[in-house]
Parts: sequence; C-alpha cells; structure tokens
Amino acid sequence: MSFVCLDSSILLKLLTWEDGSEAAAELMEHIVESGQMVILPAFAWAEVGSVLRKKARKKEIDPEEAEEAWRMFRRLRIISYLENEKVSGVSWEIAVKENLPTLYDAAYLAVAEITAKDSGETCEFWTADERLVNALGDRKKYVKLLGT
Repeated sequence: MSFVCLDSSILLKLLTWEDGSEAAAELMEHIVESGQMVILPAFAWAEVGSVLRKKARKKEIDPEEAEEAWRMFRRLRIISYLENEKVSGVSWEIAVKENLPTLYDAAYLAVAEITAKDSGETCEFWTADERLVNALGDRKKYVKLLGT
C-alpha cells in the first residue's frame, strides 16, 4: 500500500472553505483515485478538532459548520494514525536539525520518513505552510507545497 502524509493545514482546507480549498480537494481526489492511504501522527485528530473549535469560537465558521466538518473528518476511512517511540525520537531530531520551534511540524515529517522507511516507498508530505517548506533543507525532496 502507498502512503501520503497530509499536514493539518491541508486537512482543514478540505473541511472548511478558505484559500487553497480547491487545490486541497483536487489533491484528496488524486489520493483516493490512486488508492493511497493518508498517514498522520496520532495527535492529528486533536489538532484538526482544536482548529475547528477555534474557528467556531472566533465566528469564522458557524458552530454547525464546525460540527459537520468534524463529522466529515472522523468519517475519512483512508486515514491511519502512527504513534510509536520512533515518532517522538525522530520528531525531536528533525526539530533540532531543521531548527523548528515546535515538534508539531516535525512529527508530520517524522511520520512521512518512518512510513517511507518501513514501506520501502516514498511517502510524500503535503503542506500549505510555505514558511515550513522554506525552512527545510534536504527534506524538501519529499515535501510538497499545496498549489505549486
């Protein structure tokens, strides 16, 4: 099975209407059509839910929209979560090497790298965060920026 790792920035563009939502929908359509599985760090569900709650509290979306987006996210059957000791260790190493301020972005990168190593295939990491992509060194070879 082939895997792809999607940053929460991509997932949120799928679930709410914002700049880049169409590109995120096209990416997800391609993932589904090619039979890929989306692999995420174990905390990703909480990150997505937290952003939906914040958007609703700030009145960027209606509470009903947030609720429906949360239901849609939870029904995505092509998502698998990865959590093990390797993820936390590799996340720390990536954050230090790439000088990232938090482990959140590093964890997505770690999941993509661990999945690629374990499966023997490339695991692309997709993000809408241009700042993150620009901050990376050698890892750019498997990191893809939405809309480019």
